[in-house]
Amino acid sequence: MDIMAGEETQPLIKTNILVVDDRPDGLLVLEAVLSCDQYDLYKASSGEEALRAAVFNDFAVILLDVQMPLMDGFQTARLLRENQRSKDTPIIFVTAINKELRHINQGYESGAVDYIFKPFDPFILKSKVNIFVDLFQKNLQIERQAALLRHIESLEKERQMTELRQENFRSYAQLADAIPNSVIKVQTSGKIDYFNKRWLEYTGFEAEIDWELIVHPKDRRKFLALWLRMQHQKKKISEVEIRLKNAKDGTYRWQLVRVVPEIRKGENISWIASCTDIDYIKRTEEALKVQSQELNRSNKELEEYAYVASHDLKEPLHVVSSFVYLLEKRFQSKLDDHDRKYLTYIKEGVSQAQRLIKDLLEYSRAGKEKSFEEVDVSSVLTQVLANLKIVIEESGATVHYDPMPKIMANYMEMVQLFQNLTANAINYRSQKHLEIHITARSEADKWIFSIKDNGIGIDAQFKERIFEMFQRLHAKTENSGTGIGLAICKKIVENHEGKIWVDSAVGEGSTFYFSIKKGLE
Repeated sequence: MDIMAGEETQPLIKTNILVVDDRPDGLLVLEAVLSCDQYDLYKASSGEEALRAAVFNDFAVILLDVQMPLMDGFQTARLLRENQRSKDTPIIFVTAINKELRHINQGYESGAVDYIFKPFDPFILKSKVNIFVDLFQKNLQIERQAALLRHIESLEKERQMTELRQENFRSYAQLADAIPNSVIKVQTSGKIDYFNKRWLEYTGFEAEIDWELIVHPKDRRKFLALWLRMQHQKKKISEVEIRLKNAKDGTYRWQLVRVVPEIRKGENISWIASCTDIDYIKRTEEALKVQSQELNRSNKELEEYAYVASHDLKEPLHVVSSFVYLLEKRFQSKLDDHDRKYLTYIKEGVSQAQRLIKDLLEYSRAGKEKSFEEVDVSSVLTQVLANLKIVIEESGATVHYDPMPKIMANYMEMVQLFQNLTANAINYRSQKHLEIHITARSEADKWIFSIKDNGIGIDAQFKERIFEMFQRLHAKTENSGTGIGLAICKKIVENHEGKIWVDSAVGEGSTFYFSIKKGLE
């Protein structure tokens, strides 16, 4: 066979043998000895031709002449051993010249398995070749059996994986049918791969979906935005609240649509979407929103009414107070003890009414200021003590405070807050010397302030009630006050996103705490 014919890969029916000799008569002798139906002889007249044939073909054995021009057999053998395809192919040197021991050793060092001298016995040569051909065929058989086993194992694994996928799908389908949510699997083209019973019952769609018939007209823009997000942010979870049409009665119900991408080998192949019915929640939220707006409107009207009513009541009370003063001055000599007592009752009633009106006005205004600035609480307390100087001196109280922070707050509301709590401690003092201690501490995202006194204290059952409007725990003859001061404090603290509470025991005094959020704007 011509060497160039071996460059194209042919089906391996016969066993390939490569014979290499630069002499045509040498090739002819080898061909005459080895020609048979079992072999395909490839002939090469140089080392280069032999190397080229070994690149494109697998040989059972290579018979290689030693003495050749340009590239001798030893060089050719070494290069054949470097070729991945022929590195393990048996090489038999056939020579008539290089018969010295050093040449034989050099042949074995070059990778040969045998060294035959010319003239050779055809029977011996053919027997040796047959051994290597038989070994080659057995290796091929082993490789084919191993490949067949691997193929069988691969098929078995694929069958097992297919069964596992089918079982997983059945479990997934059963689970999806058991939940109250609609579940669908959508291809990137928009076609549905899978849907559960709930989806079919609700929408009536099985494969092709006309989304315009399902999505509420006012929610289609949101749905389109969701679809675009899914296309551009392929590996992110997306969700949106939209109304979908119920196929049974034609009504639209709010659904929370949550979309999870299905990733395979780093690529998004589909999306799995679940639809959770949140219609009751949304309608409840809408109802609460309407109620909240109505309540805010009502509260605003009540506050305006309280402001107007309080303002309008000032004038008649001022008139009553003036005429009581004139009556007392004009008829001073003619009034007996009973008359003076009655006038005293009138003046106290007017004074109490005036204080109540003043507190109502303050309550209607409290908590409305949203302009916050940096406030030095030490400066606030200096102002409070100046405002309460006379009351503090008359009560003999001692007021002291720790170093105070600077906070974001409304200055005037802080003055009113600390003043109301300090005045409350003075108003509800006991017989012993009154001491008031004001502290502050930082805690996470807020400041905690405390106003501690050693007054009469508060029963535990009234700790919440005292912050409500018009709540008095003592008779008017025991302590002055309108029952609005602590309610004003609560409004101011809540305006600063804080809380107010009290820790107290009867006869041991009280500690009022309130928090102010840090970083208010």
